Amino acid sequence: MFKILIIIPVVFLLFGCAAQRKQLDNEAMLPEIDVVQVKENSDQALKLSQEMKLDVEALTTKLTENDNKLTALSDDVSSVSTAKIEEIENRLSLLVEAFKDMQAQIKSLELSPLKNQKSSSQPDATFSPSSQTLGSAEVDLYNTGLRTFNSRNYKEAIRIFTDVLTRFPSGEYVDNAYFWIGESYFCLGEFASAIKSYERVLSIKGSSKTDDALFKTGVTYNKMGQQSLAREQFDKLINRYPASEYVERSKKYLDEIK
Repeated sequence: MFKILIIIPVVFLLFGCAAQRKQLDNEAMLPEIDVVQVKENSDQALKLSQEMKLDVEALTTKLTENDNKLTALSDDVSSVSTAKIEEIENRLSLLVEAFKDMQAQIKSLELSPLKNQKSSSQPDATFSPSSQTLGSAEVDLYNTGLRTFNSRNYKEAIRIFTDVLTRFPSGEYVDNAYFWIGESYFCLGEFASAIKSYERVLSIKGSSKTDDALFKTGVTYNKMGQQSLAREQFDKLINRYPASEYVERSKKYLDEIK
């Protein structure tokens, strides 16, 4: 019995030694770790991470700059779509009016020989050099006013066109002179005076400038913030002069001020 008691601890001791030996064998099978290499790899990974962070920050800065540029461009486009486009359209309409005046003068010159021929066929007709001189003086003075207006010397243009009205109150360019006086006041920002001049054009029966004056009256009222009066002028133009070149632009204004 005593021998058995001695054997049992010995057996447990042998099992413990065997287990410890097995653990040491397993540890001996693990690969060796190069601490220096691990540190180098860690440093390199950290460096790459920092570089990527810098790249992301640079890209973010670029995106912010581009976003600012797009915002500025949007503001510029918005500005062009309002003031600049309106100014360009106004200048274009003025050029159209000047062209129409030139056409009227050319037509008048073409008809002059026919008028002279008709006058010479009538024995009782008398030749009046003074009337020819006055007609030529009116045209010359009127054209001087147009050139002055196109050079954007609006105050002087008003003076010249007023002189046309004073010297030739029954001349061929009365309605035209009133119209360009109105345009000069409009360009100077004196809108109330501009409307008065356009209304003088509208009061002349059979004027070729009626649709022009209606359109510019509407534009001027719109500038003054009086949209109801502006709408009235545009509607009147569309209804009375459906073939006018200002119909489409009048419709555009109507859509904007609704």
